[in-house]
Amino acid sequence: MLNYLEKMLKSMKPAFSYEATFIWFVVVFVGLMTRSDSLGVSSIVRALMLAPSCYPCLINFFHSSAWTARGLLDQWWKFLAKEGDAFMVERRVVFLGDHTNIVKDGRKMPSVSALHQNSETGSKPSFFRGHQWGCLGLLTRRGSDRVSSTPIWAEIHNDLTNGTRATRIVGIAI
Repeated sequence: MLNYLEKMLKSMKPAFSYEATFIWFVVVFVGLMTRSDSLGVSSIVRALMLAPSCYPCLINFFHSSAWTARGLLDQWWKFLAKEGDAFMVERRVVFLGDHTNIVKDGRKMPSVSALHQNSETGSKPSFFRGHQWGCLGLLTRRGSDRVSSTPIWAEIHNDLTNGTRATRIVGIAI
């Protein structure tokens, strides 16, 4: 498992303009994997027992222009394609797409909108305020019979077309 993670992390290096930014990415990645709470950047500092002086560096990493989410997505896709784990049907890669609605109470939170409740339970209100997340996964096979979805992308969908949610397709460069 450690060899696989090391290979995956090294494959992300082209997404970063500077060596130092890539090193902070590795620190953030390991910190997110080992943290025991979800209290932001301070969780990473605690999990890795970093000096308090590292906190501003971690904050700066998330605001850095030396990397983009799109660049990471491209490297992640290339890594998965190279590994050859993609589940194929008639020589075509299988992607899975789905969405979920998350209730948000914030009145001035970005991208919060009125969403329709799809539940058949009559006790729930028919509309609520929240985010609609669209997710894309790659169907992968490990071994002979185990198939799972590997996350590729997730984003908040806030586009409305004629009062209804527009279908969104995430383009991925191969």
